[in-house]
Amino acid sequence: MRDLLPPGHVIDTNALVDLWRRWYPRDVFPTLWKRIEQMITGGDLVAPREVLGELKRQRDELYRWAVAQKCFLALDEEQIAYVKDIMAKFPSLVDPNKTIPDADPFVIALALAKGWKVITTEGPGGTSPRKRIPDVCRHYGINCLSLLDFFREKGWNF
Repeated sequence: MRDLLPPGHVIDTNALVDLWRRWYPRDVFPTLWKRIEQMITGGDLVAPREVLGELKRQRDELYRWAVAQKCFLALDEEQIAYVKDIMAKFPSLVDPNKTIPDADPFVIALALAKGWKVITTEGPGGTSPRKRIPDVCRHYGINCLSLLDFFREKGWNF
């Protein structure tokens, strides 16, 4: 049944933060944000609820915008199984000292469950012992896109 769904995207916290706060603020790039919101409304851009939890720490305009979006999905049994597998294979993906759950394994698990791509601004871990989203995505065969790669894939220009 999953094969009938259009290919979509799972977005990571850092991609939303970089979009909103660093590179493409909503007041300067309203067309970009309209397109993002259209993807959310169409069900083609999602994130796990853990991403919303990470955004909540700032309680700023981005968080208030995110709360209004219908793209933050709850875990299901399939995703839980994927998270367990991810953490067994890549325990260094998360910081064990964090008090709020790290969204990274949940982003990857949601992408695995849907067969979708991941959007993140993280780079690979390189020689570091700490693995990052692109490293884990590569292991599972998930296409991992930067923001610019995502824009190019969609054919968006501004």
